[in-house]
Amino acid sequence: IIFATTHGSRLYGFAHAGSDIDTFTVTDSTSRRVKQSVDGEGNDRAIVGINRFLNLAVSGSHQSVEALFSPVKEWADTDSARKWRTLIESVRIGGPDVFEKYERTIRKFSHGDFKRRRHAVRLRLNLDELRMSQRIDRVCLTPAMVMYCTSLAGRLEGDDLAEELGVLRATATA
Repeated sequence: IIFATTHGSRLYGFAHAGSDIDTFTVTDSTSRRVKQSVDGEGNDRAIVGINRFLNLAVSGSHQSVEALFSPVKEWADTDSARKWRTLIESVRIGGPDVFEKYERTIRKFSHGDFKRRRHAVRLRLNLDELRMSQRIDRVCLTPAMVMYCTSLAGRLEGDDLAEELGVLRATATA
């Protein structure tokens, strides 16, 4: 193990009494597969090798980007973890392909249920940070940000939400 972090609703600040526990673990494995499992209580565990993790993060996979910038990472006390930590902490994420991937996900989530719409708003906040500094300093949302995400996702959906978030694509006309 290089590091492990809480992930999902408990990381972002959306958790409630019945929320599951999601974890994201990065190892020094050379495997190209992400191993995902859900236990009997609904807790989700993702385990990924370092090379695959870095490829996913720099390509804009929001789950990997969130793990990359998680402020609650628990670093392993191993030579391998120490070797990778400096590199991991120096990675910056950006570029048109990453931004477009975030925008596509935000558009898609804008048309989902309340939970997905709230994630669309959160991802938009993350995208703004990536555009400004190529990192996300607010993976763990403040209470005011949680309230904003909840309010907007409760009031708008579909194209209305996508438009509010600035990701609605104009459709071509004949």
